[in-house]
Amino acid sequence: MWPFTDSYPARPLATLRSQYDYIVVGGGTAGCVLARRLSEDQPTCTVLLVERGDASNNFLDTTPLLSIHHMSTGRRSTVIPSTPHARLGRTFPLVCGVGLGGTSRINGGQYTCGVPAQYNAWSDQGRVGWSYDEFKPYFLKSERWTGPVPQEYHGLNGPLEVRSFEGYHYECSRRAADAVRKIGFRDIIDMHSPFEPSIGFNKMQYTVDSTGRRHSAFRAYLPAEVVRGRPNLHVCINVVATRVEFSEGSDGTNSAEGVELESLDRSLKRIITARREIVLSCGALRTPQLLLLSGIGPISHLREKGIRVVRGTPGVGQHLQDHVIIQTTYNCPLSDSLYAMVKQPTTFLRETYNYLRHGAGWFLCTLAEVEIFGLSSVINSDGKPAMLSEEQLNPYNPANLPDFCVLVAPIGDPSIPGVDTTKGVLSINAGLMLSKSFGNVRLGSTDPRVEPLCDMQYLTAPEDRAALRAALRVTNAIARQLREEGYEIDPVRVPDVSSDAAIDEYIDKYVDTMYHYTSTCRMAPEDDVRPGVVDDELRVHGVRKLRVADASVIPNVPAAHPQALVYALAEKCADMMRMSAEPTGL
Repeated sequence: MWPFTDSYPARPLATLRSQYDYIVVGGGTAGCVLARRLSEDQPTCTVLLVERGDASNNFLDTTPLLSIHHMSTGRRSTVIPSTPHARLGRTFPLVCGVGLGGTSRINGGQYTCGVPAQYNAWSDQGRVGWSYDEFKPYFLKSERWTGPVPQEYHGLNGPLEVRSFEGYHYECSRRAADAVRKIGFRDIIDMHSPFEPSIGFNKMQYTVDSTGRRHSAFRAYLPAEVVRGRPNLHVCINVVATRVEFSEGSDGTNSAEGVELESLDRSLKRIITARREIVLSCGALRTPQLLLLSGIGPISHLREKGIRVVRGTPGVGQHLQDHVIIQTTYNCPLSDSLYAMVKQPTTFLRETYNYLRHGAGWFLCTLAEVEIFGLSSVINSDGKPAMLSEEQLNPYNPANLPDFCVLVAPIGDPSIPGVDTTKGVLSINAGLMLSKSFGNVRLGSTDPRVEPLCDMQYLTAPEDRAALRAALRVTNAIARQLREEGYEIDPVRVPDVSSDAAIDEYIDKYVDTMYHYTSTCRMAPEDDVRPGVVDDELRVHGVRKLRVADASVIPNVPAAHPQALVYALAEKCADMMRMSAEPTGL
């Protein structure tokens, strides 16, 4: 359908100007938003976006199922092994997107904004300008809703296409939704409505366009035609930002002046300067790495690595958080599972035709059609929720933020011992939303091409186990209800939920990352209990002309998939930068 694309109008490092008004480092989800918005209404304002990956936009990049990390060639992914977990004794594969669009080109496409309580909690913590009412307009600004649910709580004119579907693509998803309802979870008709409860289950929404293609930040915000039409916007790919350059004023304060860039083949190195501001959007793992390489971070760590201290900022690389996930695996009817495309050539041909001809079907990558958002304190020992009071249903109350999720997926790992490969494979997955554990990012080397050391420190807080126990009990209740309804579902790898100790053993053995890393340059005061790195306008504390805009600034890991939040955060950052700028000439 779209196997060929024109060459992208990127600029080689050698041809870049020596100076721009704005430099955006990192062309991922946030970086694409910033580059578009900073360049769109100020033709005399020059913007440079730099990205270490490429600008590929071929059939494999845009087909949702084939571009998701676990089913792709891996060419658009970087896998960073975490440091060995001190107690669990194993590493975790931390996956990041590479190339324009970043992780939005390899993720599952789930788009959830979170309930008002999420942002009102930030406001209660003192984050000025980040309450729900203040932040919601930026969700609307980024979104172009094309789905069937009521449109009133969605943006209709933004660059990013978001949609849902009338029915379910998989029979196992439809049956699971019925089971979830019968064990006591309420329907959330539209998770983006500020009036729906925090606790219940919803039908997932996705960043897939009306033709069935993945709508990444790259395709939504920086397609070739946008860049070609803006001579004031330069995009440079296949370059590594090695450090930020600073100047020191007579008052002892530092200003970010430029970025040192090196081509991937190491043949050229240049320093490009910024008249107005530099913004780092390299993601929650690489943004702290670049700050540390540039001399901003914990003083003891910088000195240990022999890096000149520009400013001692203890929060850089600290407070690393993530959503974790634990799979439970079942056999189900083959026709209800994505695994049928592997086992049945006719199914594969059917779905290929559906996609190429209609932009529909299983290639849309609707792998998590049903998701529960739950609160562990209201889950009974049988995995069913207690009756909720009106106050517990209030989506504006931070006490009601869901601390776990459960996702039903029409696929699992067929290599797990005990799987009957003549049948379908179904997984009911327990996820931790509000992690209370904190890891960190440090330098393993002063070479910017060497991946940072990421110590995840999963499950070090007791509250995390309590949430995951409740979530796993819910997965068991869903499976039990499916069997009671006569659905053919056979356990393969599931926890013993008869005791907390048995569940904890399962958690320790099978906990894994959901790839939602946040908060390593968190928005908070420097004198916070967990020191912040940026202020409420995302400016790095104590450094002029330097901001951070990506998942690293999120104050705490959110009770939602972070993709939508990062789009909105970048939109807000671009507005703040434009409002604070003074006009300059070319």
